[in-house]
Amino acid sequence: MNYDGLIEKIMQIYTSADFGDDIREAKGFFSEVAGSFDEASQDFEQKMAQFTDWYVFTRKIKGTEQVPVELCLEDIRFPMTEDERSSYFNLRNSRHSIFEFLKVKGGDVYIKDMFTGFHYVIKDSQVTLGFNRNELFEARLIPHDGRFVFSNSFCFHPSQVSRFIAKEIKKVGKRPEAEQGPAREELIARLFKMKHKHGQYRHLDIKDVYSNDSKLRL
Repeated sequence: MNYDGLIEKIMQIYTSADFGDDIREAKGFFSEVAGSFDEASQDFEQKMAQFTDWYVFTRKIKGTEQVPVELCLEDIRFPMTEDERSSYFNLRNSRHSIFEFLKVKGGDVYIKDMFTGFHYVIKDSQVTLGFNRNELFEARLIPHDGRFVFSNSFCFHPSQVSRFIAKEIKKVGKRPEAEQGPAREELIARLFKMKHKHGQYRHLDIKDVYSNDSKLRL
């Protein structure tokens, strides 16, 4: 199952003229974090996928307490057939986390959720390349027919900082259960910023960027 079309439809509706303030503010904020959108850049498609994922699944629409993937399920203006509704619920119920790559076997990708320790097998994955055994990565898993598929957005963190990330994840796990969900998303967002700051400040030692004492504005 490919969810690209459904995600594109959410973007079309919630970046239309009625949501001009939202998309302008979102692009400004995201550019501060990840740098400008340069179509000539090698990472343009990756950055657009990351922006789309963040806008659809994480950023709340102004005047609401909902992100677009939640709002569309209640919005009478959003065109949706009954057959599509279950797929949109799948999108809403996606799993966003930091994962460890374990192996590829055939077309299946084996990964471990670093927050829960749960193992997933992405059967017949459309993405099987780019994974490294000692790199942790941010991704989103979408449930479908009793299994999972990847969304298009990935953020791979350098292997040199895997130990730092693992320690930060353990800290989240020690917090009260009610706080762990927000703390998990906050950490994922902070690590995303660190990854892009590392790209912008290559002259700095990577451990000075991936740090709780970093002098960079994160």
